[in-house]
Amino acid sequence: MAESNERVRDTAPRADDRRWKTAVGDGSLLLVKRLIVIGGGISGLAAAHAAASELGTDLEVLVLEKAGEVGGKARTESIGPWRVETGPAGYLDGEPALDRLVESAGLHDEVVVANDDAANRFIVRGGEMRAVSPHPLRLARSGILGVSGLLRILGEPFVRRGHGDESVWDFAARRLGPQVADRLVAPMVLGVFAGDAKSLSLAAAFPKLAALESEHGSLLKGMVKSRRAGRSDGAAAPSGTLTSFREGIQTLPLRLAESRLFEVRRNTAVREIRQRTGRWLVEPESGPAIEADAVALACESWAMAKVLRNSSAKLSRLLEEIPCPPVAIVALGFGSSALNTVPRGFGALIPRGEGYRILGVLFDSHVFRGRSPQGTLLVRAFLGGAVDPEAVAGDDQSIEALAVADVSRLLRLDEKPDFRHVIRWDKAIPQYEIGHLERVRAVESELTHLPGLFLAGNALYGIAFSKAAAAGEAAGTAAARYLASPKPSEQ
Repeated sequence: MAESNERVRDTAPRADDRRWKTAVGDGSLLLVKRLIVIGGGISGLAAAHAAASELGTDLEVLVLEKAGEVGGKARTESIGPWRVETGPAGYLDGEPALDRLVESAGLHDEVVVANDDAANRFIVRGGEMRAVSPHPLRLARSGILGVSGLLRILGEPFVRRGHGDESVWDFAARRLGPQVADRLVAPMVLGVFAGDAKSLSLAAAFPKLAALESEHGSLLKGMVKSRRAGRSDGAAAPSGTLTSFREGIQTLPLRLAESRLFEVRRNTAVREIRQRTGRWLVEPESGPAIEADAVALACESWAMAKVLRNSSAKLSRLLEEIPCPPVAIVALGFGSSALNTVPRGFGALIPRGEGYRILGVLFDSHVFRGRSPQGTLLVRAFLGGAVDPEAVAGDDQSIEALAVADVSRLLRLDEKPDFRHVIRWDKAIPQYEIGHLERVRAVESELTHLPGLFLAGNALYGIAFSKAAAAGEAAGTAAARYLASPKPSEQ
C-alpha cells in the first residue's frame, strides 16, 4: 500500500469500526482512510462515487443522509398511477459529470428525452398564455411586448457594457429595456430560481448572459456569432436536451446509492463536525461519533452552516447568509377534457402583477410520457419563492385551494382535479444575490484553513441538477487526491 496510508498511532478510543488493510511487504496492518460525505442528494452521491472511483479499496467512503431516502429535492413520488417530481422535472444533458454518472450507473436504457411539445413555452400577459419564441416576428405577434419594447430591443447592440455586480433585472433593463426585463426576464428568473430578478446577481445566477456582453459587447451579436459557429453555448438559456428517466429523476440517485463502491446510511442526521488530531469527528444526532480523514459537505447551505458552527464560525456565517425561501409545489391531475384543452408545451410562467399567486405551472404530462394515466393531464403549480413567501405560510389545504383556483382560472378548466398532492420545501432554492461571487471567494479562502474539508451541493456553483452533480464530482475528486497525498506527519 502507498506510503500515504497512515499506520495506526492514535490510541484514543473510537466509537466506530475502521477498516484495516495488510501492508505490502512487511505484513503490518494499515488503517484505510475514510471520507464521510454528508448529504445523499445527487451532489453527495456524485462526490462519493468520484472519490471511491479515484482510490478504490484504499479509501472507505460513507454517505450520511438525514432522510429515509436519497435524492434530496430530486425525488419521484409514485402515488397510484400518478408520478410526481418533488423538484426538477428533468435535467439538461451535455454535462460531462452527469453523463459519467449515468454511464457508471448503467442507466442508458432508462434515459428518456422530453417530448417535442416541451419546446413550447408560454408567458402570461393580460391574463392570456402567450407563446414565447426566439423568432423576432413570432415574438412581435405574441403580444407579450408592446411596440416600444420591440423597438428597444433593436437598440441593444449600441448599449455600453455594464460595470460591477449587476442584478439580472438591471442588466436586462439596461440592454433590452424595462419591458423585456419585466415581461420576459423576471418570469424566467421565477421559473429557474423562484427568485427576484432585482436581487439576483447576473454573473452568479446567469453567467452565460454576462459572458455574452463581456466577450461580444452585445447579446444579439454574441448569439448570432454563436449560431454561425454552430454553437449553442452562447445562448442565454442553458444548452442541452431536457432529459430524465422512465421512472423519474430519482432513478439516478437510487441507482448510485446501490453502488458497492461506498456505503449509504439513511435516517442519519448530523449535529456537528469538528477537527480532532488531524482528522474530523462527525457527530450524528443519535448514535456514536464517527472519525474521518476528510469530510465532504453536500447538503444545503443552511444545513452546512449548522454543522460547521463549532469548527468555523466564519464559514458557517457565510453559508447561513445565503437566502433559501420557501416553495410549495402542488400537483394536480385532471381528466381528458383538460388534456384536450390545455395547449401542449412545457408550461407557463407568470409575471407579477397578472393577478395570480402561483409563479407558474408545468404541464408534466406533455413533457415526459408515463407521468399520468392515459388520457389525463398532470400539472404542477409553484408558489412562494423570494417574491411571495407568504403564499405558502398556511396549511396544505389552503395552499392546495389557492393552486386549484389559480390553475383552473389560468387554464380555463371547469372540472375539478381528480388528483391533488402538495409538496412543501420550507427552505428551497438558494438565491445567488448581489455579492454571491464575493461570498464564494470568501468561502474558498476559509476552506484553505480547514484541511480535509470540501464543499459540494448547489449552494455555490449552480442550482441545476447537473451543476450539483458536477460540484459533487469535483469535491469528491479533490478529497480523494488530498487523502492520497502524503501529509508532513506521514513522511
